[in-house]
Amino acid sequence: MVSPTPGGYVVGIDLGTSNTVAVIRSPDGRRRPVLFDGAPLMPSAVFRTDDGHLAVGRDAQRLAQLDPGRYEPNPKRRIDEPSVLLGNDGVPTVQLLAAVLRQVAVGVAEVTRFAPPVVLTYPASWGQTRRKALHDAALAAGFTDVSMLPEPVAAARYFISALNHPLPPGEAVVVYDFGGGTIDIAVVRNDPQGFTVIGSGGLEDIGGLDFDAALVERLGEVLQASQPEVWRRLQHPQTAQERRDRRLFWEDVRGAKEMLSRTTVAPVSVPGVESALHLTRDELEQKIGPMIARTVAETARVVRDCGLEPNKMAGILLVGGSSRVPLVARMLHRELGVVPTVLEQPELPVAEGAVVHPSELTAAGRVPVASGTASVPIPVSAAPSSGPGTLYGSAMFPVSAIPGSPVSAPPAMPSAAPVSPAVEPQTPAPVPPPKKRRNAIIAGAVALVVLVAGGFFAYRAFLASQLLGDWKKLAEVPGSVAFEGAGAAVIGRQLYVIGGLTAGNNRRQLDSVWIYYIDRGTFSEGPKLPHPLSHMSVVVDGVGSIWVLGGLAAEGATDEVWQLKSGAKDWEEGPKLPAKRTSGTALYDANGILYAGGTDTDHHATDTIWALGSSGWSTIGKMSVARDKLTAATDRAGRVWLIGGRRGEGQAALDTIDVLQNRVLADEHPKLDHPREGAAAVMIDGIGLCVLGGNNGQEVYDWWCEDGAKTSTLPKQDLPRAGQAVAASDGVVYTVGGYSTARKLDGTFDVQAFTYAK
Repeated sequence: MVSPTPGGYVVGIDLGTSNTVAVIRSPDGRRRPVLFDGAPLMPSAVFRTDDGHLAVGRDAQRLAQLDPGRYEPNPKRRIDEPSVLLGNDGVPTVQLLAAVLRQVAVGVAEVTRFAPPVVLTYPASWGQTRRKALHDAALAAGFTDVSMLPEPVAAARYFISALNHPLPPGEAVVVYDFGGGTIDIAVVRNDPQGFTVIGSGGLEDIGGLDFDAALVERLGEVLQASQPEVWRRLQHPQTAQERRDRRLFWEDVRGAKEMLSRTTVAPVSVPGVESALHLTRDELEQKIGPMIARTVAETARVVRDCGLEPNKMAGILLVGGSSRVPLVARMLHRELGVVPTVLEQPELPVAEGAVVHPSELTAAGRVPVASGTASVPIPVSAAPSSGPGTLYGSAMFPVSAIPGSPVSAPPAMPSAAPVSPAVEPQTPAPVPPPKKRRNAIIAGAVALVVLVAGGFFAYRAFLASQLLGDWKKLAEVPGSVAFEGAGAAVIGRQLYVIGGLTAGNNRRQLDSVWIYYIDRGTFSEGPKLPHPLSHMSVVVDGVGSIWVLGGLAAEGATDEVWQLKSGAKDWEEGPKLPAKRTSGTALYDANGILYAGGTDTDHHATDTIWALGSSGWSTIGKMSVARDKLTAATDRAGRVWLIGGRRGEGQAALDTIDVLQNRVLADEHPKLDHPREGAAAVMIDGIGLCVLGGNNGQEVYDWWCEDGAKTSTLPKQDLPRAGQAVAASDGVVYTVGGYSTARKLDGTFDVQAFTYAK
């Protein structure tokens, strides 16, 4: 979702692993950070008191000295857990995040007196489940007008707005976001529809907290030799005082790490030891160098997968508190050959960029007038504000509506609202005579009809404007016979079209692999399949390899698995499926490859769900009903949907959706809008789970989205089809081939795409 239109108060919030930052944009366009205890950074920490109240920020840090067991310093790191144990009670993770956001709302209220619309940022790699948890937390905190924006897009807007650095159309910037808990890397390109994340990656096991742990380990080596009992107490505290000493020690180590970004030596106080220890920058870099090297390698991989040459990038923007370590910029420069942009306060750009509206930036990726934290006002076409209780097309509510807010309910008219200037009493206007009144009524009626008619056409135009994009025909797949039942995958800027079943009377499987070069708009031949195949499953794993699993061969269903590794010229044989299958579905979730359903060699539909591990395939469960010609999707955060299909050859289609949560069948029973076989599921940023195509007998369908309100925002295909090969990448959905029972069409050459706004 894009940020709200300019013209009123809006707040951008970057809820980080270690710290949370919020920036307010005033109606005049100026931007300023929200201060918490006089500082722009609020620790994201939460502490549960005896009465169940959740203290936040520095209050939570102070209270943690009483009972560290009630303290969670990094709730964002627990986003995948339903609850967190604080003391003897589990607290829902959403409530922990909501407590942090509620404290932000209180800080915002000190400036605006009302809670304005909020733009909440999230890592580009987050799936729907994580984004929904963050969104739910904002609602629970009392915000009612919440937009979501990928963090790298916000950072790119800051890159242009505050730094006045142009990002011309078609060019890209790398956002290297190194926070307390993770490293997130994204490539953001200036596309016609706006800033688009064309590639992302990261590491969830490296962050500033891991730097702290490495330095603690280094000091532990010294203490173990000189003060073994002190080190034992710091490692394994037994009493409340020892737990407080441990927390203070870690805080001092963190402070020394930050000091080493500016100096070469930093002292560290150790509770129970008279003299302070000292850390040097060389020791710091020796301990954390291997971790930074991994982040640099990941950055290079993301850039490479986007098909970019380093010298073609507009820049590398370092954000997040951990990015201020000097070794980060040095290693990135050495590896990529691009000097990174280092910021004085790298914690602020994401929150500040969240409130930069796209209208402030030209299509050429520039700022019309130099702007920054004190940016110039933006002309607004909306009606002028009538006071702090009126926003640009967004409902406002007083802070007293925020649960837990200490602000009392305001009077009917807020005291800060502007007061109209005193005016002299006026004589009431004379009542017109009856004839003039009739004429006025008739004129008013005519005006109303015109207004309604105009409103109707305006509404139709509005609906058209809400479409995220439109289908565009690309070059047709080379060949002499149309097809369906192929596979599709996108790697970097290349669309692979794999195998398929030809149309016509003499139907046969194909072994062809065609590569469509997205930037050039042309096809070339790729490495042929070892055998002709159709109705197989195709997935891309986490390192850019394409997998082809099962499918229909000339002799029937197959158990073969083939892998085309990134950059390889030939297919390699992979671990065979436990049994022969065709028309099943497969995907790559957060933990590896899953395969579900399909038809066996006796033409019976199956209900098995298999997972590929280090020792081969294993059965992890069964679907609620046996089926083939189904489809699947995942949010890469533990949630998987197994969607539609049919009970077997010649049998009815299904509207069944099975949901797996962390690879366990959940007690959820969502349904499709219609029974569908041969459909394709995709995850669309800002919308979530959607299903395209599929048929039930002679009925062929277009889009269905889990969020029903979003279905109408997706463009309809000129010819709805089933059996299409569908792939989504970099904000684009691609479809290849397919059939239509309604049109008696059993194959096409078509390749179509639509680009949606992120």
